[in-house]
Amino acid sequence: MPTSPDLRTQLQAAATRLRAGGEPAPDLAEYVRKVLLPGGWKELRATDKESSEPNLTIRIARQYRDAVVAAAADQVVTLTSVVNEGYKKFLAGEFKTRDREKVRGQERRPTGEQKVNLNVTPNAALLAQVRDSGVLPMHVAGDYLMHYFKVGPYAPGYTEPLPSGSDRNPTMPRALRDKIRDRAAELGHPVHQDMNEGFQKYLAGEFTPAVPEWPKNAEMAILKVRPNNDLFDQVKVAARSKSPELRPIQIGLAYVMEKYGIDPTDTAAE
Repeated sequence: MPTSPDLRTQLQAAATRLRAGGEPAPDLAEYVRKVLLPGGWKELRATDKESSEPNLTIRIARQYRDAVVAAAADQVVTLTSVVNEGYKKFLAGEFKTRDREKVRGQERRPTGEQKVNLNVTPNAALLAQVRDSGVLPMHVAGDYLMHYFKVGPYAPGYTEPLPSGSDRNPTMPRALRDKIRDRAAELGHPVHQDMNEGFQKYLAGEFTPAVPEWPKNAEMAILKVRPNNDLFDQVKVAARSKSPELRPIQIGLAYVMEKYGIDPTDTAAE
């Protein structure tokens, strides 16, 4: 059964609150009450037919989409109202989008972040004005949503990920490889991003790796990673004096497993 976009969002927010075990805010309760009134669905259908606001699809990383939706439900605001606010501030010169050339350069490098669609129904007149400015409305909407809810590039302490480097294909027990992949998927970023972190800590003397010793007779598999080339080369030079028994990729793997809480001797499949 169709519902108006705004009401649908409010109902979803109410459902989220209820699923979390909390009580919905008074205004959310009112939206639920409207649905339950006699003839409520007929009123919703009529509202849908009268609505002329356009649908806008925003391409956004899944982890950012989920964080934005959760924050909107927690703060009891609609995504559409936030986007409309962002459009007004953009048109007034009070908000600027990120450098798209820089963003496109980052997107050309594999990031491990799955992109998904986030749909809103902004004011048609505002959307048209933004489009006429020469900036894509979805860019303004996506950036302002992340700015408003302090997500992704706008989160406190956020740092831009380093560029991906050459393919590195270390061989390791399949069970450990799969555990590493699963953990990276949970975190929402590629394994080599944590390898880069480990390389930086190793160079700063903040991480002392152990030589990884794989169990005998373990089924082996390849873990494809692309750590930053500059960091990889710096670690290669440093390891000659600090850890001559280790290759850079082993140092990176040692850090990743330590960070993910994976025992290198535990090759039991989960």
